[in-house]
Amino acid sequence: MGKSVTAMNPMELVTYVKMWIKAVYEVDLPVSANRERFIFAGLRRTYGNEAAGRIVKWPFWKYDGKRGDEFITYSTFSKGMKWLTDIWYLELQEQVRREQKKPTAESVVGFGKLQDL
Repeated sequence: MGKSVTAMNPMELVTYVKMWIKAVYEVDLPVSANRERFIFAGLRRTYGNEAAGRIVKWPFWKYDGKRGDEFITYSTFSKGMKWLTDIWYLELQEQVRREQKKPTAESVVGFGKLQDL
């Protein structure tokens, strides 16, 4: 889409989910627009704009867009599934922490940044 998920508005997040499922599994998800838009607007209100975009992307990146044998759809992010969204948010934060702790080539050599030279 040419845009980071952290910068997407609710309708763009709907489009992200629709396009991802179509591109990977060749399945068309129907969109009624208002219902799906409200789901993602609520997600953004709960977690903040930036985190909401990352939460939407997480299960597609980590779990290939499926939960068990079922596709992840718009309603997977609804308030009734907040327990699952919370789990994904915790997993996402843990992944970010792990990546931040990985040693970089500069730190292994003894220099933290190019500016330290």
